Amino acid sequence: MPEMLENERITLRLDSDILKLMDEFVAGSREFSNRSQLARAAVSAYLEAKVAGADEGMPRKPNEVVVELPPLVFDTVAHLVDEGIYSSISEALADCARHQFLHEEHVESVKKDAIQQRSAMKVVPKA
Repeated sequence: MPEMLENERITLRLDSDILKLMDEFVAGSREFSNRSQLARAAVSAYLEAKVAGADEGMPRKPNEVVVELPPLVFDTVAHLVDEGIYSSISEALADCARHQFLHEEHVESVKKDAIQQRSAMKVVPKA
């Protein structure tokens, strides 16, 4: 396994108005605790959007989606991450989706359908 490289540093000059907005955003955020974290996330989001845009808006993975959450929902999920219930917002949302769409009754229904389809198929031996 290749040796992990240390993060490289860059210098970024921003107007004082932008820095003030960043500081206000960080102060009210549960996701970011400093300017650097916010800047890394912003650069990553920008580049991901540009890459997706270059691919005519298609996500990089078939199961990857972008969702905009209402502020209260986002804050609630972020709090669960802060408390250690989930390791990331993505994990929390995936868990919610699993519980919503893969609840026991739905899974049992899918299994029954699969069993019925298999029993309706007949295997014809080679002649």
